[in-house]
Amino acid sequence: MPLTIEAIVCVVDFSAYSRLMVAHAAALARRSAGHLFLVHVLHDPHDHLHPTHSIGRQSDPARLAGEARRHLAALMSHQDTDWEAVLRFGEPVEQIAAFVDTLPPSLVISASHGISPLRRLFIGTVVERLTRALSRPMLVVKPGSDDHGRGFGSVVVSCDSHGHWQRLAPLLVPLQPEADSQVHLVHALEHPAVQTVGDPADVSYAQAQQIHQDRLKSRLVRQAQRLFPHAGHLSVTVAPGVPQEMVLEVARDRAADLIVVGVRHSGPLGRWVAGSTTEALLRQAACCVLTVPEPSGSAGSGGERL
Repeated sequence: MPLTIEAIVCVVDFSAYSRLMVAHAAALARRSAGHLFLVHVLHDPHDHLHPTHSIGRQSDPARLAGEARRHLAALMSHQDTDWEAVLRFGEPVEQIAAFVDTLPPSLVISASHGISPLRRLFIGTVVERLTRALSRPMLVVKPGSDDHGRGFGSVVVSCDSHGHWQRLAPLLVPLQPEADSQVHLVHALEHPAVQTVGDPADVSYAQAQQIHQDRLKSRLVRQAQRLFPHAGHLSVTVAPGVPQEMVLEVARDRAADLIVVGVRHSGPLGRWVAGSTTEALLRQAACCVLTVPEPSGSAGSGGERL
């Protein structure tokens, strides 16, 4: 089922990037006509492994909530957008995911915070854990991105063979309001193709691989033309390689300001040992990242398979 936006959830932690996130959230709310929620989670007790940018350490919940509301109002003082404050107490990822699950189709906006490799090894980041916990897409804003929320001119989409990435097509319309926007699709061939009955019998192994690559590219071009009619320019890259490395290379070459990547459901052990393309892009990409989860309980039914 295609993804739509009826609500925007901006996760505000009162860090240095809060004003940047609010600008993106308010602009998206105006373009999508979605209701805007500013969510702040007061994490108590405080500890050094899961730091919070809460405005004070008073123990009075009412006082903490009052100060949080005033800070949220200050952040929105220059935004001409209707909004609603949502305050929660508890563990941030659990509270945010629980709130988002009560909403209609929505987009979550958060910011990427740099932490040491050692701490990430043991606990990850709130953003990475949110990516795994949320059933809704999330826009991760990176420092240095457009601070007025004008939209994304050049978007790189990481495509896999399951087709779940196709669900994001409606999301790119409010994210790319300009007529000269660009969409670049990237599909990495991680494994050699198996020759099929339809392949010529006298072709070499290298020729068979090229035939397979050309077929996939042609199919992706047709899908891109159908799914992204708003884009002023479309390009497709299909080649052998590692997904995150290819996506990052294309993003650099195309001066992308947004990377879109799917989130596959996987067990905790596999994620601990092997990591994922999504987490690699969240950590290494210089631009913003939009994560799109596969539908719950899906087995390849999220879109047209390649």
